[in-house]
Amino acid sequence: MACFVLVHGAWHGGWCWTESARILRNLGHDVHAPTLTGLGERCHQMSAEITPDTHVTDILQVLTWRELSDVILVGHSYGGLVITGVASQRPALMRALVYLDAFVPEVSGKSIFAEANPDRMAGFQRQMDAGAVGLEPDAAMQTWTDDPAIMARLKPLCTPQPKGTLTHGVTLTGLENEVGHRHYIITERNRPSAFWAEYARVKSRPGWTTATFPTWHDAMLEAPEALAHHLHSYAAHLSEAV
Repeated sequence: MACFVLVHGAWHGGWCWTESARILRNLGHDVHAPTLTGLGERCHQMSAEITPDTHVTDILQVLTWRELSDVILVGHSYGGLVITGVASQRPALMRALVYLDAFVPEVSGKSIFAEANPDRMAGFQRQMDAGAVGLEPDAAMQTWTDDPAIMARLKPLCTPQPKGTLTHGVTLTGLENEVGHRHYIITERNRPSAFWAEYARVKSRPGWTTATFPTWHDAMLEAPEALAHHLHSYAAHLSEAV
């Protein structure tokens, strides 16, 4: 049995992992899928003060108060910033980091989103200039899925993203490099995207393994069973490697 902590991406909430988490639990794993401050069922906590470091604290609190260790920490999209920041604070609690079509930050405090998506960031800046604290999803939402039923579910569940999570980077100490096992899952249909550059940068590095998924960006919604079984197999591989 492995311990998974699943960290959602921008505009999402812990709800997006529901089906994958259920399958992983049925396979015998301990699974946690918290919602980050200001999003999902915590949207009432929206604040201009929320940054990626706020969300790192969210996950650190989950690890502490649920007494979790030997964790396989999975981050989707923006969640890649969060899991890297968590590993930077508590690497000894990590068994592995898994990036699902996600950012892999390497410079402390740097807004990776602004660099990776300057045109999109300009659109979000217009929202902020108009006084928005929470940023609405933009047209790139169409790259999350092309399934009308999934999109119909997504739209009412997605909540505005705290502006500070796109304008600020995550604090890194360098200790995140002590986590020896890292895995990158790239979604094949979400191409081109900023995540292909992330994938290309890390795929040949020591300690990294990779996989491709034949979905759009929201693999956990398009193929929750396949994703759960992939994570199950990855955990088994880690156990065999010990």
